[in-house]
Amino acid sequence: ERLRPDAAVAFVGLDAAYRERFGSPLCVADSYRPYHEQVLLFQQMLPGMAAHPGTSQHGLGLAVDLCGGVHELGSPEHAWMLSHAPTHGWVNPHWARNGFEPWHWEFTG
Repeated sequence: ERLRPDAAVAFVGLDAAYRERFGSPLCVADSYRPYHEQVLLFQQMLPGMAAHPGTSQHGLGLAVDLCGGVHELGSPEHAWMLSHAPTHGWVNPHWARNGFEPWHWEFTG
């Protein structure tokens, strides 16, 4: 998986804190997404379910989709991320909350 350098450094710190709490690394399902992959995703998904090519935070190396419990709204892993990830510069954006995309996290610095 790849991220923009500053996002990657922050993610390593977040991962270390997560490992300390849960005893395993963060599970990453997706991170950087090249433009051509975003084009295909945009064409395949229902309207409103994928960002317009060129506007995705994944394409900028500033987003990850997580698994391993973090992707489940209400899980201990997701709750921990909501309260601890912002101190490392990572957030589950407001548009992704309330069960829409609990797996999607963006680096805000």
